[in-house]
Amino acid sequence: MSSSLINRSSGYFACVPHVPLTKIQERQDIAANSEFWLAYQKRVDEFREFDPELLVIFGGNHLDGIHLKLMPQFAIAHAAEALADCGGWPGRLDVPMDTAVALTNYLVERDFDIASSYAMEVDHGFSNPLHYFLGDLGATQVLPIHVNTISDPRPTLRRCRQIGEEIGRFARTLNKRVAFLGTGGLSHQTSFVFPQYDTAPSEAVQDYLVYGGEKGTISREQWRQDIVESMDQLSGKLVRGEFVAPWINKEWDQKFLNVLASGELEEFDSWTDDEVLGAAGYGGSEVRLWIAAAAAAQAYDQHAEFTVDYYSGDTTLAVGVGVVHGRLASNRTNG
Repeated sequence: MSSSLINRSSGYFACVPHVPLTKIQERQDIAANSEFWLAYQKRVDEFREFDPELLVIFGGNHLDGIHLKLMPQFAIAHAAEALADCGGWPGRLDVPMDTAVALTNYLVERDFDIASSYAMEVDHGFSNPLHYFLGDLGATQVLPIHVNTISDPRPTLRRCRQIGEEIGRFARTLNKRVAFLGTGGLSHQTSFVFPQYDTAPSEAVQDYLVYGGEKGTISREQWRQDIVESMDQLSGKLVRGEFVAPWINKEWDQKFLNVLASGELEEFDSWTDDEVLGAAGYGGSEVRLWIAAAAAAQAYDQHAEFTVDYYSGDTTLAVGVGVVHGRLASNRTNG
């Protein structure tokens, strides 16, 4: 896209997966899902043309950097380091602390009891898409917003929309080119890799879920290696056609995408966690990240329009895969 067609005065919005199997250097060749990667690359190209001064990314943690010893529903990173987990890229994120602190204060003043971290460890839920959009994780100032999508209980979809809206209103005060990025898969199952405390297969796993390797017999390194081996086995079976993910619910995915694209985000307020888990699996909980990001973009630009670029429940990535972008004042084109 020619940079001459872009008004650089406002914002950018997209939602993409962060599934570990998209780490193609270690997992699957890009040709296995060429249409998906084409849609993804268009969003990356547009992002780089937009050249944001700040990227607000809504991501989730997969019991690697944040554990049940203290699981915030929402947290803002005042400083962040990406871990070398399965599907992620390690490195220091360039978090503008003054902006992060200002956002935290802004939300507290508006009755959001937000958590904050001066040493947030983020995993592939953040670093996977950041790698593809930025290349170097430190290339652009990033404001990581953690939303609990992995552990019972999770925030309501309504609250995710509400906090997204306030973050978008805050971003509008910065007088900067701001990009909003939502991450995660649509329907998929994570319970066999990331169990809940009460469904963990052993006390040792429970200890890890709570303490992250600081206590108990499972170290952080062993936990990561077990996940790598599990993902390698799953990936191989998917690519060879020996396994088809039974948890993908195409009808539910399309319903979610249709509501998101309509811009009527308040429709999600009545969607309950039990309904989402039942229809879309524990991984489907990640749609909270899309809702929050879309709400932020909508509050930032009330004329924002959302478009579904790609959807498939038939990739070799084991999730319902979607790519969505928003036409904000900054990235409306003449054609």
